[in-house]
Amino acid sequence: MFHFSNDTIIYQNKGDIQYIQFKKLLKYGVKHAYTLKGEDLDFSHDTPVEKSSYLRLSKALEVEEDTFVKPIQTHTGTVKCITKVQKSEELFAVDGLITDQKNITLTTKNADCILFLLYDPVKKVIANVHSGWKGTFQKIVEKTVVKMMNFYQCKPSDLICCICPSIRKCHFEVDEEVKDLCSEIFRFTNRLEEIIEVGEIKDGKTKYMIDTVLINKILLQDLGLKENNIIDCGICSVCNQDKIHSARAEGENFKRATAMISL
Repeated sequence: MFHFSNDTIIYQNKGDIQYIQFKKLLKYGVKHAYTLKGEDLDFSHDTPVEKSSYLRLSKALEVEEDTFVKPIQTHTGTVKCITKVQKSEELFAVDGLITDQKNITLTTKNADCILFLLYDPVKKVIANVHSGWKGTFQKIVEKTVVKMMNFYQCKPSDLICCICPSIRKCHFEVDEEVKDLCSEIFRFTNRLEEIIEVGEIKDGKTKYMIDTVLINKILLQDLGLKENNIIDCGICSVCNQDKIHSARAEGENFKRATAMISL
């Protein structure tokens, strides 16, 4: 039987849906999940099985379907505070969500991009953030934490941040243009040699491997999050494409997983 359990996460198979959960969030009783591949399961916006996919998830997690907040992600740095359930169209070009309200389930979706689930056990605030390389370069997770501080008086030292499966440095290959942009934006850190690695030469051009997960860990720690409160599942979506959706591996007809969290 397939298992993705390790020191930080546990594998769940409930009803007809498989997902992983973070042990640290379960310790606080926070409802959450990151979905794995499944038959007729796709959380991409406006697809034939989108509604049934969320319905299956709501039953498995015992969360009311009408509490789901599903932004239309466009790789922005935009983060919104949510006080009531809103339609997806009202959250166009939004890639980060925060709330302190019960009966609201924050969702994001991915197929290689990083999804962050954040929780403040003191202020009882949650956030859900989608961050591809464009979102990472816009420092969206940093903007989310700052917003949690400013709007909800959260202290970074109290925050727990869980990092879902995503493409990792081993497979995130980019051209020199993206590498140069990365070097410019994150020149403040002394860890660029860890973040960027020279890759293979293809068609006469040097490729580079970028560790976007490490970039975000550095941003979070610089804000004051404790290292042991940054929980990385350590799973690469491309390496595990048999169970994790990956746009790079699946091609143009790729499907998406979702991460959900609610108080």
